Amino acid sequence: MNRLDFFRTLGLGTTGLIIPNTTWSQKPVKIYDNYIKGLTHYGFAQVRAQLAVGTELSLKRELTNQYDSFAVEVYCNQHKLGYLAAYENIAIANMLEQGVGFAAFVSKVSSNPDQVYDALAVEIYTNIVIETPAIIQTDLLTKRADDANDHYRKGFTL
Repeated sequence: MNRLDFFRTLGLGTTGLIIPNTTWSQKPVKIYDNYIKGLTHYGFAQVRAQLAVGTELSLKRELTNQYDSFAVEVYCNQHKLGYLAAYENIAIANMLEQGVGFAAFVSKVSSNPDQVYDALAVEIYTNIVIETPAIIQTDLLTKRADDANDHYRKGFTL
C-alpha cells in the first residue's frame, strides 16, 4: 500500500481531513491584520491607485529568502507588494507550507501618496471546521454530557 492509499483509508485527502458527516461546516476566521513591510522596495506607488479596502491579495511562501527563513510575500495579482512582518509570520509560513488555504484582503490603504510606512495593511482569513447549529440544538443543552446521546461517534441524525 502506498502513502496516498494509506491516507485515503484513514479518510484523509491530499489537503486534509475529509468530513463525510454533513453536520459539519466551515467558518472563516480572521487570523492576521497588520501592515505590509517593504513597500518601497517593490513599486507600491505604481499600484496604489488600484488598491482599496477589500481588494483581494495573495500570499506566497518564499523559501529562499536569505534574511527571513519564514518569509511570506504579499501580492496583488502578479505585482509583489512586500512581506508580512518578520516577527509575526512564523505560524502563517508554516501553515502555507502545509497547504492551509488563506484568503487575504486589503484592510487599510493610505490615500496620502507620500506615506509609505504603514500605508497598506492586509487581513488574512482561514477556515475552521465547526458544527452546524443543528447539532448544537440537541439534548446537550439540557443534559450532562455523559447523559446525552453521543452524536459524534454514532453519527448525527435528526
